[in-house]
Amino acid sequence: MAFSGICELMSRTLSAPFFSATPVFTRADYARAVGRAPADKTVTAMLSQHVKAGNIKRIARGLYASVPKHADPTTWWVDRFLLASRLRPDAVIGYHSALELHGYAYTAEFDVQAIAPGEPGLFKTAEFSCRFVRPTTPLGPDSVTTVDRLGQAVAVTTLERTVADLFDRPDLAGGAEELVNSLDLVGRLDAERLAAHLAANGNATAAGAAGWWLESHREHLRVPDTALEAIHKLAPRQNRYALGATVGQGQAAPGWGVILPRAFVDQRFEGL
Repeated sequence: MAFSGICELMSRTLSAPFFSATPVFTRADYARAVGRAPADKTVTAMLSQHVKAGNIKRIARGLYASVPKHADPTTWWVDRFLLASRLRPDAVIGYHSALELHGYAYTAEFDVQAIAPGEPGLFKTAEFSCRFVRPTTPLGPDSVTTVDRLGQAVAVTTLERTVADLFDRPDLAGGAEELVNSLDLVGRLDAERLAAHLAANGNATAAGAAGWWLESHREHLRVPDTALEAIHKLAPRQNRYALGATVGQGQAAPGWGVILPRAFVDQRFEGL
């Protein structure tokens, strides 16, 4: 049998079950599924054949997405969080995108933010963009959890780590209005874990802003005094502008050493 015929037979026998069970996969994942080494030329031929047949689509070098039967591969949209989590090894969805995955983002954005080793940068595909970000502090076991996307696990920062990071990097929160509207959706949060992440980040301004927000929601979130006391020790001793507040456009958050956008303090945004 010719080489092309062997590839076709192997593709039909081994690939269909894998594609059905694995919406997003790497070349190495596929090679293991068909019992080949990742660098094997047969793997290249098999993948190319399936791309041409419309069974899968190539997203990036070495990264593919399965196309459901009867779907058009040119218009099929793959889950962007799942794809972003596979673009780099050990990638973790963070910041505003993590809020989306936790179900607390006020608005949905098409750019995905991922924390990953390597240089920061923007990766663009025809379907979405992924912004790779360096974390202020390393991601430990207490910073990461997983969520299910199409039957595959996606690593994402915990809610507490996410909130701490967004106060640390409000530029990745979508702005003060988006942040406060998103946080208003939070119904449960471990304030002591949040305090620990704020301490690890070492940003006094972020701690002051987060402390003010937590105090203003202490009854709703059942915030213990010990958590507020811990965060208060991290806050600035003199007022600093936070969350994009500017001279003449801010309002002091009493006791927390920060000047916040007036709308943030007044909580007059839509839905608040």
